[in-house]
Amino acid sequence: MAMKEPTVNALRILALLLLIAPGCGPRTPIAPPVPADGAESSFPQTVTDSLGFTATLPTRPVRIISTAPANTEILFAIGAGDQVIADTTFCTYPPEADKRPKIGGFAPKTISTETILGLAPDLVLTTGGFQQEMTDGLRNLKLPVLSYDAKTLDEVVRNVRQLGVVTGRAPEANALADRLVARAEAVRKRTAAVPVEQRPRVLLLLGVEPLATAGPKSFTGEILELAGGRNLFADADQVYVPISEEEIVRRNPDAVVLWQMGEPIERVNRIAQRPAWKDLTAVRQNRILHIDDDLLSRPGPRLFDGLEQLAEQLHPQGHSPGR
Repeated sequence: MAMKEPTVNALRILALLLLIAPGCGPRTPIAPPVPADGAESSFPQTVTDSLGFTATLPTRPVRIISTAPANTEILFAIGAGDQVIADTTFCTYPPEADKRPKIGGFAPKTISTETILGLAPDLVLTTGGFQQEMTDGLRNLKLPVLSYDAKTLDEVVRNVRQLGVVTGRAPEANALADRLVARAEAVRKRTAAVPVEQRPRVLLLLGVEPLATAGPKSFTGEILELAGGRNLFADADQVYVPISEEEIVRRNPDAVVLWQMGEPIERVNRIAQRPAWKDLTAVRQNRILHIDDDLLSRPGPRLFDGLEQLAEQLHPQGHSPGR
């Protein structure tokens, strides 16, 4: 049984990495985009997705298939869950989404085009990058497809607003987007007062076998900075960064944040008991932290839950020892 864990974890990590998008360009403060005009919920509606594709929806879509967990979570969060007729095996939140018929997993090769066609959707929502070829294929079959992707928290807010227009749920979506903006700004104000030297140097540990971390160009890296931490591998250019135990020891993190997969206490104990890590500041100060991986990997509303939880863990009572 012990031989199974690395394989399961490796597959889990791979799936999570496919959900993380690399950031492009400098980070900008989270601010609400200019709202659409008062006719945003009327149809026909001409919309442009986050990849620049423009389409006209003749009527409010009521048979939506989502191929990405983040988009699924947005749909349910804005009150459009009853319009979702199918999603993927990764669409597990909220519980209602988990009960929808499944068209496959997140990877395009696992998604059944035949099943999608058989369900006769009036809209398919995909995500960018990894699913682009599949998106193009579905469009070639004359299916209505829009693709929404996010590389920053600001773009998550934008997608919430845009999906509100697409689904005829603009008022609900704009209200949710405004709340997300306010929550992020509250964290920003709280951590802005923390001096740089008191911001802990944090290892975002995605996996142990092999060792890997998240770089600063991921939205996970953005969340860490906003939460008042410093990425231990801030000099990395990649989103997914393979790392060595020797380099972790050399850089000596003040805190380690585990993406919570399986039993967190057991994983924390295994990390703390690694012989080479016993003298790390994070281990000596008992700062091996853990957060549900969904809250740091899916570019949807729950990223803001992850942001708040990480800020509280790094700076309880508004203060952290740092170095």
